[in-house]
Amino acid sequence: MVNKINIQQLNADFGISNQLVFTKGKGGLPFIEVTNKKASALISIYAGQVLSFKPVNEAEDFMFISDNAYFQEGRAIKGGIPICWPWFGSALDTKNNKLPDHGFVRNNYWSVSAVDILDNGDTKIKLEFVDSAKTRKLWRYEFYLALEIIVGDSLTLELLTQNTGDKSFFITEALHTYFNVGDATQVQVLGLEKTEYLDKTEDFIKVCQIGALTISEETDHIHLGVKQDLTINDPAFNRNIKITSSGNKNVVVWNPWVKGSAEITDLESDDYRHFICVEIANVASDIVEILPDSEYRIVTNYSLA
Repeated sequence: MVNKINIQQLNADFGISNQLVFTKGKGGLPFIEVTNKKASALISIYAGQVLSFKPVNEAEDFMFISDNAYFQEGRAIKGGIPICWPWFGSALDTKNNKLPDHGFVRNNYWSVSAVDILDNGDTKIKLEFVDSAKTRKLWRYEFYLALEIIVGDSLTLELLTQNTGDKSFFITEALHTYFNVGDATQVQVLGLEKTEYLDKTEDFIKVCQIGALTISEETDHIHLGVKQDLTINDPAFNRNIKITSSGNKNVVVWNPWVKGSAEITDLESDDYRHFICVEIANVASDIVEILPDSEYRIVTNYSLA
């Protein structure tokens, strides 16, 4: 598939002088490089995945990418903002065969449908993913996905799901964002206080979050009914990242800690110290039904607070 994507043609059709260029990235995958007056970003057309976002005056990237990440067809890229869709986590088909974890759009190619410079100088990219014979072997429904990415002082993602078939379907989904942090053991996630969460490390027992969330062990939470903006307080990088969202009820927080980082092949042993995943999500009981000729969207924005 890599060889079928014509970088030169993409630049001719969608390139923007001095602001947006298509390149051949790691593993030969097609990347979109954005550089405007406000920020820079790197997006992989494979997986429809933001890999990097850095405001112009910011020393450190918002996004974490493991040095051991796979950049090859059929594999997920460990870092940035993978898109989990149309299911989150593990799943089985009707014959109890294991399906790809977190769905199939994070390890397939998307297509570029539009780019634009907005009136305020931000850069907008629209990617699309449409059902095919390949996807219907895994999930039998007809659909259209659109991902809009806006690169400016902040980073905005909008994921739109349309049901283009004649049968209702149900989805779970997440924007599985890996935030780059100076030291995960010093980080606080604010805005989850007093929420209940399912602790996946303890057989999904329900727990109430007391105070700010901190990382001192393997953490895999599904926070339920989150109704406010979140902030990642990162004293090592001396910054706060604000997370706003709509279309989701739940938020996933994940860090694999020492054991997980050592066992996951596309992480380095100390990577757990350098990221925290805070994921805007429709998961657990927050299952979304989409009727024929209907649509659903989730939106998130990341900015310096």
